[in-house]
This record gives sequence, C-alpha cells and structure tokens, in this order.
Amino acid sequence: MRDRSPLRERYEVVVIGAGIGGLTAGALLAARGKDVLVLEQHYLPGGSAQTFPSGRYRFDVGPKLFFGMDQGRGNMRYHQEVFAELDEWPELSSYESYYTFRHPRGTLRIAGSTEEYLHELITCFPEEAAGIRAFYRRLEQLHELFVAMPNLPLDDPWTYATLLWRVPLERLVELNHWSQVTLGELFDRYIASPEVRSIINAEMIAFCYSDLDETPAVLGALVLIERHKGGGTFTKGGSGELAKLLIRGLEKHNGRISYRSPVVRIGVEDGRARGVVLGDGSRIRADWVISNAGVVNTFGRTGTPVEPLVDRRWVKPATRTRVDQLKITDSFITLFAGVDASVFPEGTDPHTLYIDHYAQTGNDLRMICFCNSSFKDPSLAPPGKHALQIVYFDPDYCRYDVWQRNDDYAARKAEATERALTMAEEVFPGIRAGIERLEVGTPLTYEDYLAKWGGGWGARMSVDQFAFQRFQHKTDIDRLLLVGADTHPGIGVVSVTMSGINCASLIARPR
Repeated sequence: MRDRSPLRERYEVVVIGAGIGGLTAGALLAARGKDVLVLEQHYLPGGSAQTFPSGRYRFDVGPKLFFGMDQGRGNMRYHQEVFAELDEWPELSSYESYYTFRHPRGTLRIAGSTEEYLHELITCFPEEAAGIRAFYRRLEQLHELFVAMPNLPLDDPWTYATLLWRVPLERLVELNHWSQVTLGELFDRYIASPEVRSIINAEMIAFCYSDLDETPAVLGALVLIERHKGGGTFTKGGSGELAKLLIRGLEKHNGRISYRSPVVRIGVEDGRARGVVLGDGSRIRADWVISNAGVVNTFGRTGTPVEPLVDRRWVKPATRTRVDQLKITDSFITLFAGVDASVFPEGTDPHTLYIDHYAQTGNDLRMICFCNSSFKDPSLAPPGKHALQIVYFDPDYCRYDVWQRNDDYAARKAEATERALTMAEEVFPGIRAGIERLEVGTPLTYEDYLAKWGGGWGARMSVDQFAFQRFQHKTDIDRLLLVGADTHPGIGVVSVTMSGINCASLIARPR
C-alpha cells in the first residue's frame, strides 16, 4: 500500500525521478542507512521500464529483454549485485531465442549460440563467410576486454588508482582506442557487403538507438556478443516488475517514494544543492539531490521551452554549451496492441525484427519490431490474446522536431499508425483484423508521460558521447548528482543500473 502521509520537510537524499537509475541509487542508499525520498511525477514507477494497464491488457513501455539477472547467464551481472544487497529477487522466465530478424534475403534467429547465428548469417551471405568470421572473432576479443573492466564511477579520483591497480595499462590503452573507433570502421575492415552492413546497422539502432557509424566498437561488441552468452530473461509481470522490486528494497530500508510529486526546482545556495521545490510550492530540504530527470530537463537547453530544474546561473558556460550541443536519440512510433493469438504461427519468437529493404543509413531505414510480452508471461493478456508492443522506426515519424501539438497532430498520428500496420501485415498477415485493443504512442506521448524533453531515450551512444566524454554523476553544483541514461555508461537497463550503483557509491559505500 502506498504511503500517503505528508512528506517531511527534510531528508538526507532526495532522488528526482523513479526511473531504474534513480530507483537503483535510492534503494541502495536506503540499504546503506541513508534517509531517502524518491519523487516521481507519474503515477507509475520505472520511467521507460514501466508496465501500464489498458483494459484487459498490460503493456511494457520500453525494455523487453534483460541480461544479467539470472545468476547462471551472461556476464553483465550488475542486477544481481543490487538484488543481493537489497535481498530482493525477481521472478524470472528464461528463453534461449531472443528474436528473429527477417530481411529480404532470409531469416536470422538470434539465440544463445554465436556459432549457430554465424551459420545462419553465412548461409544468407556465403560470399562474405571469411570476413564475417574474422569480424566476429574481433568482436569476441573486444567483448572480453570490455566485460573484464570493473564498473566504477569515472568522476571519482579513486577510480583511476583502482583501474591501474586492477587492469594492466595496455588493456586500458586498448579499450580507450576502441572506444574512439566506430563499429562501422571496424566492420568495413572485414566485410564489403552493404546488405550485411544494413542488418548490423538496424540492430544497433533497435537496441542502442545509434547507428553503425557512430556506435563505439567496444559497445557494438558488447551488444552483438553478449546476446549469445547464455540466453535472455524476462521479469514475470512485465518489465515494470524491476521497478517494483527496487521500491520494495527502498521501503524495506525505510526509504519512501511519492507519486504525482513533480519537482519544479532544485534549490541551490552558495553553489550547493540544498533541496527541491515541488509543483504545489512545498519545499523539501536535503543533504544530497540526485536527478534522474535527464540532463536537458535538469540544466535547460537553449531554444527549447524546457524550464530547467536548476537556475542556469549556477551552471558553467562550458556545461551550458555542452548541453545545447548534446545529441539526443530519436524516438519512434509504438502501437500497444491487444491481438488475437491466432495471428501468430506456432514457433513465433517473443520478438521479431523486420526490414523491407537494406537501408545504408538511419535516414533511409524502415524497420518494425514486434515485442510480445505475453509470449513470455501469459498473465499480461486475456486467454487467447497477446499483449503486443509494435515499435515502428521510420525517418518520417521518429524525429521529435516533426511533431507538434496542433490541429494536424491527430491526422499525423493516424497516418503513422496506418503505415506501421501496413508494414506489420507484411510480417504477420491478418494482424490488423486481429487487433482488439490499440493505443498509439508518438515522441510527444513519451515526452508527456516520461517528462523528458525530446521524447527519446537519452544522449546518443556515439564515440564523442561515450565513457569519459559522456556526462558523469558529479555536476557544477556541489552535492547535486546525475543518474540515468544520459550519464556513463549509457542507455539500456543494465547501463542505467550500473549508473545507479556508481552514483550511490559517491554518497555511501556498501556496508
């Protein structure tokens, strides 16, 4: 039951936003003895990783596939660190096949075996067999290099000493080099096929929201190799169950979350964060403030209507320029559809990606992704139905700046929906007729519900916005920290969990 008692006037730590990064930091700090308050403007927790009810269905908003939650699977096991410290564990379902990728030359099934995947890819493109194998051998090497690195906050002075103590210098130099080389540059050393390039590019856009020619090679290696390391997992009840777990950990250790509590201002005195002001005018004092609201919403951005949480006079000119120039991911159109189960042939994977042509850039890409949460947990839909998230990438509709809340909005939304359904029919004939319930999200929908300017998923994961060049936790304002997808290490559930772990460590180390 939600605590509806009045908020106190003071807490040790106030966290703005109940995204996974903010909840991770808040729950860990509560477990370490801090007096924590999490303030969330929405009535549901989780940020992008939330599950919302709609009629007889429950739909996932963002993440559909988790890595590192199951103790026996994969390498990125940071979730398990959090679960162990909170002594809260999710109920998981596991599956060996992540998704099917359909493209004009055939079908690729992405499962827990790199060798099986390479066999399918080479079967489609036999002329590139040697190059494909050489490319993936190099990715394996970079993957091993990346996962061997400890997760540490890059703005903590002790990090550098720890890295030099635990990691050989030559490995650090090599990792830094491949952090500044794009995956596209690495790809072109081994493979000439524009079709294979298009497939890898589409996957990077689908899962990292950045294309081949801006994604760091080490990040590409992590995405393309880790997915084959032991299978994926799904939280029963939907992706929003992760947020609920973190809230249980928060409240078990006497922390508190307050919903429908938008923060409109971070109070700063003498260059130090002192608390927050809520939408109703009430003030809450704090020793520390952690913002999970995004860099733009926290500091403002020239040319946008965003009212920043921080008075910009406290922000250094160099930081203001950096925020103004920050590259944000595009968004997409999402159809949340309750669909008759008869539409899907037996053996259909929980996720299907489809491209109808080999696009060489994101500006030419049309891709549709079917994410069927009720394949993994039937309780999310009524009997004989499925709760489907249909994500539609189209350059005509994915950019935030092409959407306006005006008289044309409804017509444009209907147009985008029609184009998405037309493409969906190419993959699953009869899906249009099989839809029982339909809700549609645009970039403006995401902006409204997630309270994050731009409707995207954070700062792009490009070579010039990666690792040390990404926003870190510490800010120009003493005791104001950032957490979440805009900060190191970046976008994705594992990444924001790592961000939350590191942010919490700057205030209190594990007991």
